[in-house]
Amino acid sequence: MKLLAVLLPTYNSAHYLRCSIDSLLQQSFEDFDLYVYDDCSTDDTGNLVDSYQDSRVNYRRNIENLGIAKTLNKGFEETHGSYKYIARMDADDWCYPERFKKQLAFLESNLDVGMCGTQGYWVNAIDELPKVNWTYPLFHEDIRINLLFAASFGHSSVVFRSSSLSLTSPYDPDVSTCEDWDLWTRLVKEITMANLPEFLMQYRIDTESNHRSEAHKELHLTERSKILSNYWAQFGITLTPTAVYDYYYGQRQLKTLIFIKDLKQLLLIFNTLDKNALTTLDSEMRSYFRYKFLRFALGFWKRSKVSRYSFRVWLTIFKNVYFANPLTIIKSMMG
Repeated sequence: MKLLAVLLPTYNSAHYLRCSIDSLLQQSFEDFDLYVYDDCSTDDTGNLVDSYQDSRVNYRRNIENLGIAKTLNKGFEETHGSYKYIARMDADDWCYPERFKKQLAFLESNLDVGMCGTQGYWVNAIDELPKVNWTYPLFHEDIRINLLFAASFGHSSVVFRSSSLSLTSPYDPDVSTCEDWDLWTRLVKEITMANLPEFLMQYRIDTESNHRSEAHKELHLTERSKILSNYWAQFGITLTPTAVYDYYYGQRQLKTLIFIKDLKQLLLIFNTLDKNALTTLDSEMRSYFRYKFLRFALGFWKRSKVSRYSFRVWLTIFKNVYFANPLTIIKSMMG
């Protein structure tokens, strides 16, 4: 069995693709095969990939446009039984030379971990690094909770232990804008996940990418809501996709009494999560998620257009939040 396959799906991204492929071929760890899956591009992708004289580069072209989920599943099917590890890469991203070396060393030393990502910079152009950048949680239990709020991995940073991919179904072809988040919420039940603390990726922010384009915005939020509805059920909490959408993304103006009713339900959910799911976390991460709960409730409040000075709302919060004291609540929700 070979050690590492790298799956790089692409569609009409020839203007970025060489930068991405070059960053892979310049890895300090060299024992891998790169599979470029061209999803029926109409640009110069084929000629660009064919110009490489490196035996590690393999080119595959779909006979019709399948979308990223089906294309990646073809890659899994082709490589799953032949490689110990399978890595992801996107056509518009870039990775630092030590990426594979560090990820594989971690996986070889932590046999219980089935999937490993890294930190990364979100950039408008490669090497134009931002002054501020968020980080992904490092440890499995933290990732498990964080998946309720964010995808928690840079998709193109991930390396799978190949055997992990047989524990659940692959990417859902019916999910077209957040297929990664969907897969993580199913895999997290079956394997241990981790992120390295090192920044080993640069993710290009492309406003026309599948999930960021204005044309796909509503579809993206709807797909997220379905995924999160299913994921909340893993914590024993029932939220319909419509309820998820309203709490996470809704922009409807609500009457105060209706908002208070919905807010009570949201705070009950967070109280339950705090009691049942945060107990295994260290004190720093418990504080982090409690703050996140309060900020989430604040976001819901702001989008409802209910007055921030409503005495009834503040009273509801003070009476129904069990995981934070009044001073912490005020500090967290006054922003």
